[in-house]
This record gives sequence, C-alpha cells and structure tokens, in this order.
Amino acid sequence: MNKFLACLLLLSAAFSVSAFSNESSLSKGAVCVVDDGFRVVLIEELITGKLSLPGGIIDEGESGKEAAEREVWEETGLVVTAKDILYQDEKATIYRCVSNSDIVAFDLQTADGFFRIPSWFAPHYGIETEAVYLTEPYKVDPNKYRYPEQLEQLQQWFAKPIDGGSNITWVTNLVGQASDIHQYELKLLMSLRESINALPSIVNVVIKVFFTLINETGQEAFFYALFVVALVYFGRETALTLLFGIILTIVFTGLAKQGLGFPRPFVYVPQLQLSAANGFGMPSMNAMLSTVIYGIFYLALKRKQVTSSTLKIFGQICIFLIILQSFARVWLGIHFLSDVVAGVLLGMMVVYHFSSLQKKHGDLLYRVMGSVSFWLLMAVATSGLAFVMFYMNYLYMAALCWGTTLALILKKEHAMLVSIKSRLIAFSSIIVLMMTFRFGTYMVLDALPSGSIIVLTIKATANFLLIFLIIMLSGWLPNLLNNQKK
Repeated sequence: MNKFLACLLLLSAAFSVSAFSNESSLSKGAVCVVDDGFRVVLIEELITGKLSLPGGIIDEGESGKEAAEREVWEETGLVVTAKDILYQDEKATIYRCVSNSDIVAFDLQTADGFFRIPSWFAPHYGIETEAVYLTEPYKVDPNKYRYPEQLEQLQQWFAKPIDGGSNITWVTNLVGQASDIHQYELKLLMSLRESINALPSIVNVVIKVFFTLINETGQEAFFYALFVVALVYFGRETALTLLFGIILTIVFTGLAKQGLGFPRPFVYVPQLQLSAANGFGMPSMNAMLSTVIYGIFYLALKRKQVTSSTLKIFGQICIFLIILQSFARVWLGIHFLSDVVAGVLLGMMVVYHFSSLQKKHGDLLYRVMGSVSFWLLMAVATSGLAFVMFYMNYLYMAALCWGTTLALILKKEHAMLVSIKSRLIAFSSIIVLMMTFRFGTYMVLDALPSGSIIVLTIKATANFLLIFLIIMLSGWLPNLLNNQKK
C-alpha cells in the first residue's frame, strides 16, 4: 500500500502542469500570452477541466523563453517566439508570445463565445490538453479559470487593444485536412444532419434526446453498474471477469488512440459536436466496451446453463443495443463510422478469445480472474503503464486494480444471495454507495483548489476506495441478509 501511494503521488506530480513558472533563478516555470491584439489563446486542461494559459515547469538547462515556447507547442500545437516579459515572480514568468505563422481558428463561436483552435497535432493533445480556444479575457468565467488572480491581470492587459499580435486565419471547417475515408464519412454525416435539420424542430429535439439517452448506455458509468449486477446475480468471479474486460478495453483503446492519433469528426467540423468527448477517436472505446461487456454477460449466462431461447433473446437485445449505441456516437459527432466499426471488431476479437479459453479451461478461467495473484499482477502492470504513458485513465485503472487486490486479500470468501428480495436489497445498497461516492468526489473537487496533482489524487483515491468498498460490501451483505432470514 505504501508503495502504491508513493507511485500515485509521483505520477500525479508528473501530470501537473503549473501555469506559474520561473525566469532564471527567480521563477520556477514559464507561461505564454499568445494573442491577436485583443483575444488570447487559452487551453482547457484535460485533468482539471479548467481554462488556463499555456505554460509549465522550466526543465533543467532550459531558459524561461525556451520553456514557454516548448510548452505552447506541446499543449496547443502553435510554434511561437517569446518576446516581452509581462509579469514575473518566484512562481512564474509570463511572456507575451507571437505565433510564427497565422493561427487557424474556426469562425463558429462556442456557447461561451470562444473560437476553437484545431490542436489535434499537439504532442500533449488528449493527455494534458482537451481543447484550445481563442477568446477575449472578459468572456471567461472566473469559476472556470484555474488561476482567478491571473485572469484579472489578463483582463487588465487587454482592456485596450494591443499592437503587434499574432495573425488569425478564420476557417469554417477543415474537411480537406482529413484522410480520404474520413472526408467521405464527414460529407455523409453533414448531408444526413442537413436532411434531419430540415424536419420540424420537435423532430430534431426528439432525435437528439433519443440518441443522447442511448449514448449514456455506452458510457463507463453504465458498465460499472453492470459490474454490480454481475456481482449480485452471478457471483464475484464473474463480476471480476467483467471488471477485467472494462479495464482491458480502456487500457487497450487508450494505447490505440494515442498510437493512431485519428481526430474525432467535430475536430474538422465543430458544428457536428452534440455531446462531450475528448482525445482521439479511433477505435471507439464505447463500441468496444459494449461488445466486450455484453459478450462476457452472454458467456456468463451460457455458463449458468440458461435456456437457449433466453440466450437467443439476450443476444439479439445486445446486438441491437450495440448497433444503436454505435449509431448514436456517430450521430452526435464524436465518432466516425470507421471508429465504431473498429471498436466492435476489436471487442468481438476479445470475446472470441475469451470464449475459446472458457471452453478449454472452464471454471478455472473464472477462478484465475477472481484470484489475488491475478489482480496483483494487473495492479503492477497498470501502474507501470501509467508511469510510462503519463495518462490519467491508466492511473485510475491502476487504482481500481489495487483496490480490488486489497479487497480480495481481506475478503476471500463470498457467499451468494438466493432470494430475489435479498439480491434487490444488495443491488440497491451498492448503487446508492456508488452514487454517494460519485457525488462526494465532485463536492470535494469543487471545495479544493483545482491543481492537477489534487484532482488526480482525489479521483484515484475515490476509485480505489469505491471498488474496495463495493467488493467488501458484496461479501458482507449476503451474510447479513442470510442471517436475518434465519
């Protein structure tokens, strides 16, 4: 446990991108104000969800100007030259930086009045940076800005237009920058949207609400709820197999996304985005999750020797849901059709291999998946991957693995619930625990400063404690309910 906590803190520190920095011996990091005279470039941080100026820690042997220019490139994809010092203290040196080429920005404003800058080619896109914007400082909500006192300075600097800023090139879309197959898919999606938009507004609203709801059944929270269902109705070994499928899918798709680097549809055409999403799109994690989880559920039912008619109906429902979820992701503009097809095919490959192992090894496979040794190995592997990749989702998966390992060490036996009433009580209790934990985590995050290290530590700790408590509660409840029945 002590080693894990040390790893957690070290990884969190590696993720932290300070917006205050140092010139020579005076400051610890460097920050850039990139502007066009009255609008400034801001990044939306993936970890904190807050807005800030691009910047970070000065590396050893690096000057403040070099650090500022490097951080802007890594976080925004813009090549800039650091000019004048606007502000300096022991924490940060803030430079005014000028882009070496025109800044490309979409002419469509967001709901906050921002203009989005395409940045999928930035080295830290999808790892540190969620989005890059161009906006007037007075339009920024102080509650959404990571450093409110810095925002006040920005607003003072830009109270009047400043001469000598970067040039802006406005574009409506970047379809021509996409690959040939993505260009074809974009044109199809844009044509479909135009056809639907021509229908009465009530029809548009119904379609959007329907696909938004369907999309929720492909989110991680929904699959964690399915984990609870498996825990209560199928037993701990099956539930842990399901959890392994969730973690495997998240880790594998994360590696594939960063390796391939294929942007989402709304990166090229911002008007297409109707739901939140970040990072790269290929392959679709949601499509793969749906296929893997429903496939494992199908095999669990088959293992329980349910009737063939029940299996057939369940299989048809799952296929229907996977198709609907995939189409919803495409319709909402957060995945290409090729993304979801790739996700489904990868999920089918995982299910096929798991089915082969189940036929070959039977119950032994589930016993291995439910063993302490297996989850200890998973915890070490995901922790190592988190250190190498510096990706927050891997840290959260490592926390789940460590929490599962500890729970298995402390609660080796797991009784099964038999009655429908007992199972319903157990399921409801665990779901309430999950919702309380989720709400409590957001409350804590809102109450504390939104530093990267704080956010990572709180979320990782919450994942660790939640999975630990769920497994412990699922082992304790059967004994309590069975004793009450007697």
